[in-house]
Amino acid sequence: MAADFDYDPEELVSFEGHDISLRTAVHRYLEARVHPDPLVDLVALRDPGKEPQILEEEHFEALLKEPAFSEGGPSGN
Repeated sequence: MAADFDYDPEELVSFEGHDISLRTAVHRYLEARVHPDPLVDLVALRDPGKEPQILEEEHFEALLKEPAFSEGGPSGN
């Protein structure tokens, strides 16, 4: 499933209590998936008005399939 919502890899999201780019949040999600920690809540909060406002596992999995977030995609922070 590809991401069926609008996103900008550089948009700021709140992830693990910090404002970081969506690209960084996706990479941290991927790292956490490889090294799970049951105490970490893997959701990202987006600005009000953005749909979905809360990105959960299914959204991160969809974003991982997008070229902007793939290993060979454009690099980010």
